[in-house]
Amino acid sequence: MAENPSNFVRDWISANVQTDPDQGGDIEARVAEIAEHLTAASREAEIPQDDPELAPDLLRDLIHAAIQPPTHPNHGRSE
Repeated sequence: MAENPSNFVRDWISANVQTDPDQGGDIEARVAEIAEHLTAASREAEIPQDDPELAPDLLRDLIHAAIQPPTHPNHGRSE
């Protein structure tokens, strides 16, 4: 049986995406390139490609967040 898609996506991003918005210039081009690699890796891992965890918009958002975390100074702080 194939790996859980949610776990696969989370683990793959953690292992393959660096938090560095300045690396490689255009962040959107970098996000698109990483999404292609992740999709190819998910095919190799036999993850069903119609799984909602592999929706292009969700992958783009997850990858973008991994590259460029929120910059708001109060992010994550409880009041």
